[in-house]
Amino acid sequence: MMKHILLILAGVLTFTTGMRAENLPSERKKVGLVLSGGGAKGMAHIGALKVIEKAGLPIDYVVGTSMGSIIGGLYAIGYTPEQMDSVVRNQDWQFLLSDGILRENQNMTEREADGKFVISVPFSKSVIQDVTGGVIKGHNIANLFSELTLGYHDSINFNKLPIPFACVSENIASGKEYVFHEGVLATAMRASMAIPGVFTPVRLDSMVLIDGGVTNNYPVNIARQMGADIIIGVDVQSPMKPADELDNAGTILGQLIDLMGQDQYMKNLKETNVHIKVNVKGYSAASFNHTAIDSLIIRGEEAATHQWEALLNLKNEIGIPDNYQPVRPHPYESVDWIMVKNIHFNGLDEKDKQWIMKRCDLIENGFNHISLIEEATSIIRANTNYSSVTYNLVQNDKGEYNLNYTLNKKQESRINIGIRFDSEEIATLLINARTTLNTELPSYISGTARLGKRYGAKLAYGIEPSPLTTLSLSYQFRLNDIDYHQDGKRSFNSTFRHHIAEISYHNVWLRNMQFGMGTRYELYGYDKFLHVEGTPTYNPQKREHFFSYYATLHYDSFDKAYFPSRGVKMHGSYTLYTDNFMEYENGTPFSGVQGSIESVIPVTRRFSILPSVHGRFLFGKNIPYSKMNIMGGDIMEKYLPYQLPFAGTTRVELMDNSLLIGGIKLRQRMGSIHYLTLTGNYALSSHKIKNILREDSMFGCAITYGMDSMFGPLEATFNYTNHSDKVGFYINLGYKF
Repeated sequence: MMKHILLILAGVLTFTTGMRAENLPSERKKVGLVLSGGGAKGMAHIGALKVIEKAGLPIDYVVGTSMGSIIGGLYAIGYTPEQMDSVVRNQDWQFLLSDGILRENQNMTEREADGKFVISVPFSKSVIQDVTGGVIKGHNIANLFSELTLGYHDSINFNKLPIPFACVSENIASGKEYVFHEGVLATAMRASMAIPGVFTPVRLDSMVLIDGGVTNNYPVNIARQMGADIIIGVDVQSPMKPADELDNAGTILGQLIDLMGQDQYMKNLKETNVHIKVNVKGYSAASFNHTAIDSLIIRGEEAATHQWEALLNLKNEIGIPDNYQPVRPHPYESVDWIMVKNIHFNGLDEKDKQWIMKRCDLIENGFNHISLIEEATSIIRANTNYSSVTYNLVQNDKGEYNLNYTLNKKQESRINIGIRFDSEEIATLLINARTTLNTELPSYISGTARLGKRYGAKLAYGIEPSPLTTLSLSYQFRLNDIDYHQDGKRSFNSTFRHHIAEISYHNVWLRNMQFGMGTRYELYGYDKFLHVEGTPTYNPQKREHFFSYYATLHYDSFDKAYFPSRGVKMHGSYTLYTDNFMEYENGTPFSGVQGSIESVIPVTRRFSILPSVHGRFLFGKNIPYSKMNIMGGDIMEKYLPYQLPFAGTTRVELMDNSLLIGGIKLRQRMGSIHYLTLTGNYALSSHKIKNILREDSMFGCAITYGMDSMFGPLEATFNYTNHSDKVGFYINLGYKF
């Protein structure tokens, strides 16, 4: 008899312990989880969720604002706290919270600009409307949301998610709160986190939606409206700051937002059953670095653990046994490869569609990797006349997806600014204004001014008849005042005005390769020409001009413009010089062949070897001094279009008709942004290429400390060459141009 009683008791215990949520009494109270906004501070929600799940509490509704809407939305479709922990730790948040495009997806023009300009500001009327709401359009974060919510891209009722969900936004067109109970989940997340002044608003139908934290950052009332009887709230808002801490625009804006929603916050606080208040002191909404994320997740766990007894006591109030453990919906399973039936690009013709699909390795009626689908949005933005691109994947009843891209025409104007300080020119400013034109064929006008010791300007008009194809007309002026050296000694000074008019055609053949050809007219106007006694004499005419024809080939797979960790960069060109389109000085034209190759060979995660070869060879008689080979400094074409870099001296060294430079760099990364580089190079020069190994040579070396700062590279260099009797020093801050 006792044996039977024990078996019955064991069975009852097993049944009770393994009881599923759907087998609980229907009259049990419903639980709402409310997650507040707070930017990066919202990472603490993940830690709090770990503890809430450990306590064994059922969650019937999830409501969030801003970052709370992102964490809450992912939780509602099946992400576990552990999955979200992994997701947030493996992101490049600096890149995500920008509109930047990976260098490998940029065209050559964009890559060149990326290495010159530290500031880029839109000024056209269309973008000013967006900038008033925020300077970041959110392309990259939107792509992340699309990736994380795959399977929920179509418009749906959020009550039908594994856990019913809602998030809060503010419609500034009406001044009223807007609560997402349906729609596209990624769009709802993006709208709820559109922080005023940071992210541009989301335009949906007639609404202009911004961060819901403006009026309801802790939306307990929404959870109550959905049917929640019990509220568990995770609150990551910072306390009100005293006057002495309101010392910058960011803190003042944050305080204003908190004040606007303070009345609603106090009401919602009274309606909370268990209030998990996270200590976020020392962190802000922008604390997206990895150390901060790790700390915030831990603080979320600690705050929830402090409420452990209160969480356990809720079980009795809810009406569930103390030993109850809910069965979560099936965890969300991320997918890398998906079957795509059809691909549609809204606004693109068939020719451009085929180009993009080929460029991005996308295929219809086949499997596509999700990373390639996302990459296409960057490629389109970087290489076509479209400024914004979004995508969605809608699944049919056969389990296949239809991939739809939505494109918006690029009709904006921008001002780009580059700044450099160095020990030679002191301060140099580069200002560029570029505007796209509303013409049948995509076109643009660009104007650039260089202000400094050597000033100049360039005006260009370009037509882009197809992606990655450009036909341009340009005029450039530069004033140069250059000291030329030979064998390490100052030989002469030349002050001259250099005018260049050019017609060119460029086309990208492969992902990282660009072909170009064109013709140019050059005019040199010499103001003075001062020789040092005892040095070779050059006596150019007051004015000289050239008509030239050229072809170029560029290849660039560097992952960064400065301090690259991988890739190869190559350049080759051929130029034929005349003075009347056919001849030079009533004889045969002369020509120049120039080439370079630089590569990065990673040896370890921090140590790299960077070999390089540069060369320029002139063929013909009576080569004018203005086209002779020069080298010096670490910047290609620093003073003149054909100047080759040479470590060891920053001066301009005049070399013979044939010039070949071989170099090698040993680079050690220290920390995340600091570098130490040892450089050695050897130059060979001769009048004829066949004698290059037997005539003039020059050795140079340098040691450089570098830092990859937000203003461009900071470099301090000690250099030496065997043609000099002293060690040189050069310091630079800013992009090189």
